Amino acid sequence: MITSLTVFVLGLFLLPNFTRYSSEGKNLFTIWLFGEEIGTAESVEEAQKLINEARMELAKGHSNLYMIEDLHEEIIGEESIYKQVDNPEDVFAKIKRTLTAHQKETMTRAYMVKVNNTTVNLESAEDVDELLTKAIDKYDEDNEYEVKTEINQDRIMSTLTARLIRRDVEFDDVTFEAGAENVFGKDVSESELIEYLDFRDITQGITNIGFSEEVEVVETYIPRSEIVDVDTALSILTEMQEIQQIYDVQPGDTLSAISNKVGISMDELVELNSEYLKDINSTIRAGQSLIITVPEPELSVLWTRREIVEESYEADIIYIDNDDWYTTKQVTVTEPSAGFRKVVSDVTYKNDNAINRNIVKEEILLEAVAKVVERGTKVPPTYIKPISGGSLSSGFGPRKSPGGRGSTYHQGVDFAIPIGSTVMASSGGTVAAAGWSGGYGYMVLINHPDGSKTRYAHLSKVLVSPGQSVSQGQKIALSGNTGISTGPHLHFEIILNGTPVNPLNYLN
Repeated sequence: MITSLTVFVLGLFLLPNFTRYSSEGKNLFTIWLFGEEIGTAESVEEAQKLINEARMELAKGHSNLYMIEDLHEEIIGEESIYKQVDNPEDVFAKIKRTLTAHQKETMTRAYMVKVNNTTVNLESAEDVDELLTKAIDKYDEDNEYEVKTEINQDRIMSTLTARLIRRDVEFDDVTFEAGAENVFGKDVSESELIEYLDFRDITQGITNIGFSEEVEVVETYIPRSEIVDVDTALSILTEMQEIQQIYDVQPGDTLSAISNKVGISMDELVELNSEYLKDINSTIRAGQSLIITVPEPELSVLWTRREIVEESYEADIIYIDNDDWYTTKQVTVTEPSAGFRKVVSDVTYKNDNAINRNIVKEEILLEAVAKVVERGTKVPPTYIKPISGGSLSSGFGPRKSPGGRGSTYHQGVDFAIPIGSTVMASSGGTVAAAGWSGGYGYMVLINHPDGSKTRYAHLSKVLVSPGQSVSQGQKIALSGNTGISTGPHLHFEIILNGTPVNPLNYLN
């Protein structure tokens, strides 16, 4: 029995599959992956080596980026006298099985093309070239340009820069420079050379082409399911989007005319500009800015075409300033007459719309007669609200007759305000009438230097006399409830060229 016990104890220390006792601390290390116990190893280094080798072997079978879920690993050490260490081959196999169970989709190398906030993913740099080349094909009539992508050395990430170049750019540069020097004996620019050429020697066609927006191309790794083909990418980048823009109202514009010009309904115009427009009958004025929507693609092509045309033309208007007139007055002194000319022009387009025309050569065949206009330079009067406070109780235009006695078309606006409130001159001028005026009750009418008039009605007391000069903001009356009136208020009118207008469009 003593001999058997001795042999057993010695075996615990001598058998190779058992960790020998060490009093130096932890000597057995358990590997945990994703909360699952995998097996044991003799050291932290050995455990980490098994994990790394398993990951490397799994990655070898994939040509793209191999990924697993966020790896959660623990290696927990303990001090053990005789605990058995697992077979490294078994531990390695179990690590592989566990990592495989937590494998993510293999990530494929791709090229992300970004325009504004829209991105498309293509499989190769050649696909990027094809995409951008197809985007310009519609406008590159003679197939003179091509797209080249190259690594941007200035960026830390793998970023590509796309450039549009002429297929024969080197040949053109050499030929042009040599020809110019042979003719003139010096370096000249292309625009200077055109001045010396006959119209027959000038070639029409595309002179420049590019993209309106910045095109970013970045090498990335994504799931293959997110990669699209070239035609799909082209459709995404060139499909029309509704983009908001500002339209400045021109003299003579109406909501109907603007609607036809920009291609959106009047109701949509009113909805987009509800802060300024109440309905389709709202008044607009020159210089006012309106929000409109214009269909545009994410990726727009900017291209310039040299064109030779014979056309009629108008000479620039000649203005004669008159310091005694207001800016609202102008008189045509000489009527214009169109001329006729032959021109070489560089027309720049954004997609299908011409946005700029630069005439580089012109030959006048018939001189145009310029229109001569005499115009005023004095700034016309401004108008302020004639009372402090108060609330709008009746607007300008059609309305239901107040009390069955008032007008059904209101030629001014009403401000509800207590009797006896101060009424001020909306603009400086001369009092034309002051006193009782039928349905207006007590009333003041003021003539202004530009020919406009303002009227203040239903007053309780008049404080000015006819012929008296008043300044803007001067106290002229007290508000009341006289004449045909259904309650204390001030009736206020602005009259331009003999016609009442909506005062709310003119008050500062």
